[in-house]
This record gives sequence, structure tokens and C-alpha cells, in this order.
Amino acid sequence: MASVNVHGVGSVLVGRDAELAALGEVCEVAVAEGAAVAVVAGEAGIGKSRLVAEFTGRLGTAARTVRGECLELGADSLPFAPFTAVVRRLRRELGGDSIRDLLPAGRLSLARWLPELGDPPADQDAAQGRSRLFDEMVTLLEGAAARHPLVVVLEDLHWADSGSRDLLAYLARNLEQPGLLLVGTYRSGEVGGAHPLRPLVLDIARRPRGLQFDLGPLDRAQVGLQLAGLLGHEPDRALVARVHERSDGNPLFVEALAADPAKGTPSSLRDLFAAVTARLPETGRSVLRAAAVVGHEVGHELLALACRLPDEELEPALRVLVDRRLLVVREDGYAFHHALLRDVVYGDLLPGERRRLHARCAQAIHDNPALVPEGRGSVELAAHWNAAGDHARTLEASWRAAADAGRAYAYEQQLRLLDRVLDRWETVPEPAARLGVSRAVVLDHAARACVHTGDFERGIALASRALDELDPATDPQRPARVLAIRGLLNRRAGRDGDADLRTALATMPADAPPELRGQTLAMLAVTVGLRDPDQGGRYAREALELSRDHGLPVVQATALIASARVAAVRGDEDRALALFREAATIAEATSDHYNVLTALLGQAYLLMGTGDYGSAAVVAAKGRATAHRVGQARSRGADHTGVLAQALWLLGRWAQAREVVEDALADEPPAMTTAVLTTLLGEVLLAQGDLNAAAEVAAGSPADPTGQGIPVVATAFRCRLAVARRDLDAADRLLVDALNDPGLLGPRGDPWTLLRAGTRVRRALLDAAGRDQQRHELVERRTEQLQDVATRVTADRPVPAAHRAAFHAEIAQNDPRLWAAAVTAWRGRSQPYELAQALFGVAESALSAGDRAAAQNPLREAASLADDLGAGHLRREIDLLAARGRVDLASPEPAPSLPPADPFGLTARELDVLRLLADGLTNSQIAASLFISASTAGVHVSRILTKLGAGRRTEAAAIAHRAGLLRHLVD
Repeated sequence: MASVNVHGVGSVLVGRDAELAALGEVCEVAVAEGAAVAVVAGEAGIGKSRLVAEFTGRLGTAARTVRGECLELGADSLPFAPFTAVVRRLRRELGGDSIRDLLPAGRLSLARWLPELGDPPADQDAAQGRSRLFDEMVTLLEGAAARHPLVVVLEDLHWADSGSRDLLAYLARNLEQPGLLLVGTYRSGEVGGAHPLRPLVLDIARRPRGLQFDLGPLDRAQVGLQLAGLLGHEPDRALVARVHERSDGNPLFVEALAADPAKGTPSSLRDLFAAVTARLPETGRSVLRAAAVVGHEVGHELLALACRLPDEELEPALRVLVDRRLLVVREDGYAFHHALLRDVVYGDLLPGERRRLHARCAQAIHDNPALVPEGRGSVELAAHWNAAGDHARTLEASWRAAADAGRAYAYEQQLRLLDRVLDRWETVPEPAARLGVSRAVVLDHAARACVHTGDFERGIALASRALDELDPATDPQRPARVLAIRGLLNRRAGRDGDADLRTALATMPADAPPELRGQTLAMLAVTVGLRDPDQGGRYAREALELSRDHGLPVVQATALIASARVAAVRGDEDRALALFREAATIAEATSDHYNVLTALLGQAYLLMGTGDYGSAAVVAAKGRATAHRVGQARSRGADHTGVLAQALWLLGRWAQAREVVEDALADEPPAMTTAVLTTLLGEVLLAQGDLNAAAEVAAGSPADPTGQGIPVVATAFRCRLAVARRDLDAADRLLVDALNDPGLLGPRGDPWTLLRAGTRVRRALLDAAGRDQQRHELVERRTEQLQDVATRVTADRPVPAAHRAAFHAEIAQNDPRLWAAAVTAWRGRSQPYELAQALFGVAESALSAGDRAAAQNPLREAASLADDLGAGHLRREIDLLAARGRVDLASPEPAPSLPPADPFGLTARELDVLRLLADGLTNSQIAASLFISASTAGVHVSRILTKLGAGRRTEAAAIAHRAGLLRHLVD
């Protein structure tokens, strides 16, 4: 759904028909078609929560509403805070037995939030456990919605921890069943371009069943209506004008100014709240200050202990605060009417007063953890002791809170808490004795957290520090564990982790846990197998034996992937594919998404190597969709997108390739993946003839994303671009550097791609040499270098053999026999651009021999292929050659009859989507068929409906049939 701009209101609801209608419409869609998501943005005090409360209130018994709030605790934010609240409120409404019935049998990750569900799974892979938790949330929410429509409200998403953002993204992509609506609110002023919530909001807005809108200020008439409701009578025009001017249309300002219309203009909401609290009696201010320290939500018993007031003084003070709408009553306590009010009160505390109140809260929670909601004890203690300035207790509480965060799969928060432990280490006497662990163990835990947060370089540094401090005599297993982790981090960072993994295996004690030994062996098999398939195969077999003997599915899947890679290196492609598929099946059964995606990527690469680009595209599209579903679109999803786009590029489906690349780049993937994707985008733009756009892409692409040199594919593209722009010196420098790279002929090299680009550079240098003897000598040297590398490159498969044939034809330049051999080699290889270029070479060599007749048909075929591809650069070369050789490119066959005109202005891609839409396909099915994301498919569907003037998909299909559009598509 498209975003809309609407207006907000305060406590008295006015002028909200448009926004309530928008939420009502998306709710109807959620009930009738499938789960939907809406997000409401606006500045503080604009009325986001009031709007949502009115909307859910009007639903009445037609839907069940549960709420969860994000908490402003910084590094101490409770993991998954809004969702734990949602689950617990569902439990209260449905009952524990009903919750259990909705979930699968066996141990549940949700038991970490609801202990009554039993013990959570023990010692499972961390990423696997997080995926299981997310899947259980989908099952729970869809199951509850199947019984009765359900609205889940998530307040203050600008404060959401990373786990909550990831879970919301996962739900937005995976909830499908009707009857469920997610509604979120956030402050627009706090979610700028760099805020981690922003990409998620944009993704939701693009979804077919997504809604996003911003609440704007009230106009003067709406302020008048709000004042009338607040005052109980019609205000005079002068008052309305004055309040509207002073409030800037902010409903919370209006509400506060209504209590004191004569007050001067506040410079901000903070000034206004400060003036309101200043008029309170001292006891009321004291209670409000203590409440601000407790938090946005305030339990009555904890507040009483923080205030240290007798009931006969505390209760009247609370009554005043509630009556003046500074606090509102909640289930077992209170909450601030607005978060800004708490900010103002907390900001006015004196330093000593603030530390004293935090210390009281911390001691009270320490003595009685039941004072705070279940699961929040450790993180609340860490926050309060830290604010109280008690370093020793902060150290202890942060260590416990970090462990809880790790068990809850909140790795970014775990890392922040461990950072605090390390920061306090030198300020506390005998910290190791207090925690029962050395600093090296803390560093080890922090490095492990980096595996899951993606901070690979930082994790390597942390692991190195841990190794420097570890004593194998007191902890014999720990060094091997840390070495294995550092090896894995190096692999994830794009570097070789073999040395660490080998050392880990060599130093591992005999009684090491089988999962540690098995995973180390499996990782070694993956990295070593490419260079030494015999040794890699031995590692993989040993890892497989361990995994089967001890029931370790993650190790088994990793070892199978390693075995598949070894089989591929040995040329046994059928066995490699079978092993990849077996690994994917095992990983899928255990929600091991990392290995699922790795196995699918291995299949796609293998199919690309065999020249089966169509099958590779299908597998890569599945991997891309899986990565989006499990919240790994930015990392693993981009890897699959790279393979998918490469397959589409080679197949000649350039518009689709460009679309999937641009879609992936919008997620800002890691540097290496960005380099690969931008290179491919540049290749498409260059082939289409848009040199300026290709140059912009090259300029914006990371030249050396990993610090290990420019990827070969990027160098080849830059060579071709430099030739097209006539910058031959730059092209030659790039070529020479790449030819001298010792990794060119290694397992990760791509020599034929570079050699083919090199022949273009050589040809351009030769054409520009003229009578310059030095230039001719340079060409001879480059020819020798290219031929020397070519002799050392294998070409034992059809596609490499075709590259070799084209290479020799390009070096010889005008040998018709060699060009004919190149055409023969490329026919049937599903690479129309390569075939077109070979046909061009045939025509050029024939014309150089004066045989115009032999040039005509190849040049016509090349022109036809170039037109089909949209290869503007090649088509211009064809036209120039035809003009020079006086070759008639016109086809002797009669031109086909033109299709009926499209009166609706649909693009070619929209016509593709329309055909599938008319066949009854869903957005997800359309996306899979066209190798685009579901959100992109939804955007196309929305545009089609708008252009056709249709309200529904079925109506759009009917209009298209009547207009004859679908007949043309079928023809």
C-alpha cells in the first residue's frame, strides 16, 4: 500500500476520519487476504498512541488486542521487550494451556519467555535457536489469529533493540494467514537515514499488505475542536488562535496549554512539562522523581521502596499525579502519560539524587526480583547499578545480564553488556574472583557474540586478546575453542582461517566435546578442500563420523557441504549436487538456516560452473527468498542475489538482472558482496551502452573491499569500461596488475573473464598504435602475457572451451575459421551476448577478407540478438561495421504484425506481472517466477491496478482480457 499523510490529535480525538479509515482498511485486508503490517510515525506528542488506542477501541470484540512497549534503557534494553510483553499478555488472555496447544510439541525456545512451557532446548546452535524462536512466534500469532482476529500493537519502535527489529522484520516477511494485524508506532524525528529502524519501515511500506503514514500537526480548526473537548465548552476564537500558534498544532501542547491558557509560549515540550511539574506539591514532585528513575513503567511496590514514604503520604501524592494526567494507572502500577515527561523529570535530577534513587531501586530488585516483570531482573539490576555509579555491582550484574541476553539470542545487547564488563574490569578489585571467570573468558564470550552480530573484525581482535591472556594449564579446552572461533571469524571476514583451525585441532585435548572437534573438522574441510581435496575429504569424513555417532546435525550438514565441495573440485558434479541437497535437507529439518543457505549457494555455484544457468537461477532465487524469510537478506540473501543476477545476465535477461541487483543494493550488503553486485550492474549498463551510468557505478564501488586486492570480475569490468571510454593507459595498468596477481589461477580466481577482457584491451591498444613502434612492442608483450596465462588455464568443460575458442579468435583477430569455431562453441550454451559477439567477429573477419556475402547473415543474426538483449553498445558497433562494409541488415522476411496498442501505458515488466496476476498467482509466486522480491512484485501489482483503474486483482484481469492485452502476451 502507498504511504499517506494524515493529521494527529491529542487526548480528545478530533479530525481522525482519514487515518482511522486507513487503519480500518488495512485491518479488513488482514482479515480477508492475509496478515498485514501498519506503522504510524510522528513527532513526540503528536497522538500516535492515542490514534492506535481509538482504532483498537472501535474494533471492540471483533478483534483481540495485545500490546508491547519498547523500553528506553540503552545498552540495558530488555531483549525482545515488546514481544515478551505480547506473549505474556496473550497467555493471560488465552490461558497457558491454550498457548501450549498452539505451539509444536517438544521443547520450545519460547520457554525462555514463558517458563511454564517447560525447559527450553539445551545446548543448541545459537543461530538455530534464534531461528526456532522466530518460527515459534509466527506459529503462535497465526494460531491465535485463527481462533479470533488479533491486533498486535508495538509502541515506541524507535527504542526497539536489535532483536526486536529482527523479529519484526521476520514477522513482516513470514506471517501469511488471515486475521492478524501488526501495528507499530515510532517517533519520526528519531529515525533518520542512519537509524537501524529506517530500512525496516521502508520495507514495510513497500509491501502489498503494508501501510505507513506520518501524523502531522493539527490545523486551527482541529485545535479548536480539541480545546472544546478538553474545556467542556466552545473556546473563543482568540484562545483558539493563541493556543494553535503556541502549540504548533502539537496535540500534547494543546492539552497542556488548555490547563493554563494564559501561559506564555513554551520553547519546547520540555519547558512546558517543567512548568507543569513545578506547580506540584513537594511530595508529588518527590514521587514523580522516583518514578522517573524506576522507568517508563512503574511497579507500585518498587516505587514505594524507592520513595521511602509511608502509604498515607504516598497514595495521596499518586492520586494527584494520576488526576493531573502525569501518570496513568496500569495493571499493577503506573506509567508516565508521555515518555517526554519522564525525560524532563529525570533530566532535572541532581547527580547525587539520581545515584541515590538508582541505588535504592537496585537494592530493592536484588532483595526481591519479583518487583520487576519476569525476565527483566538482571538487565534492570545492571542498568540501576550502572547509573548509581557502583562499579563492582555493575560488573557483576552486567555479566549476568549478558548471559541472559545470549540465551535470549540478543547478541548485540550481549556484546554491549560484555563491553561494559571489560570497561569496568580495571576499576574493580579482584574482578575475576567476583565473576568466577578470567578476563580471557569474558573476551571469548564477546568474540563469540561477534560471530552473530557480524562484527567480524572486532571479534578477531577480541579473540586475539583472549588468546594472549589464556592459560592452557588452568583451562585446557578454552584455547582450542577461541582458535576455532577466530578461524571462523576470519572465514566470515573473507580471509583464510586455516591456520587457526589447524592449531585448534592440534591443541584440542582428548576429552574435548565432540561438537567442538566435529565443527572444527567440518570448517577445516570446507576451507582446505578447495586447495587440497584429499586432506579436505579426510577432515569431512572424520567430521561426518563424529556427527552421526553423537547426533550433531549442524556438524553433519557442514561436513556434507565440505564433502560436496571436495567432490566438485574432483569433477564429480553429480555427487556434489547430491551432497549439497542432502546437507540442505538435514539443515532445513533442524532450522539450521546458515547451512541451508550455504548448501543452496553451493548448488547454484556448481550449476553455474556446468553452464546450467536456468537451474542455477531457480536455486539462487530459492536461496534469496529463504534469506529474506529468515532475516538474512542483507548478508546471505545478497550472496544468492549475486548468483541469480549473474545467471540472468548470462541468459540475456538483463532487465531482471538489473532489477534484482538494485533491490539487493538497497539493503546495503557487506563490502565484498557490494563489489560483486555493483560490478554486475556496471556490466549490464556498459553492454546497454550507458557509459556514464556504468562509470558512476564503478566510481561508487569499493575497489578493494577486503584489503586483499580487487576481485577479478571487478578488474575485468573496469578494463572493458576503460576501453569503451578510450582511457587505454588505465585499461593497460589494470590488466597488467591482474595478470601479475598470483591468485588469478587459484581456486577463487576467474582467469577466462580477465583474459577475455584482456583481448579487448589488446585490440584497443593495437588499433591506437598506428606507426608507433613502441606501442606495437607493448601490444606484443601483452599478447605474450595473455597467451602464457591462457596455456595454464583449463578448458575441459563446454563454457571454458567456448571462452578459449573466442580468446584465440580475438587474438588472431581476422581469422574466419577461428571465429566460426567460436560461434559453434557458443551455440547452445545459453549465452546470447557471447554468441552475438562471436557472430560479429565472423562478420568482421569476412569483410576484412572482402567477402560481403559471408558477412551478411552473421551480422544480421548478431543485430537481432543485440536488439533482443538491449545491447546498445554492441548494436552501435554492428551498425558501424554494416555501414563500412555496405551490408544490408534488413531482414528479407516480412515484418510481423504489430500487437494491439496498450492504452494504459503499462511497462514491459508490468505486462509480465499482469499475465501472471491474471493466472491467479500470488505476489510471492509472481516474485518466484520473475526472480524478483515479493515486495517488488507488490509494487508492480499496485501500479497495474492504478493504471487499469481496477480496485481488485480479478477486476484488473477482466479489464486486461477485454483490452486484448493478455492475448498479445500469450501470442
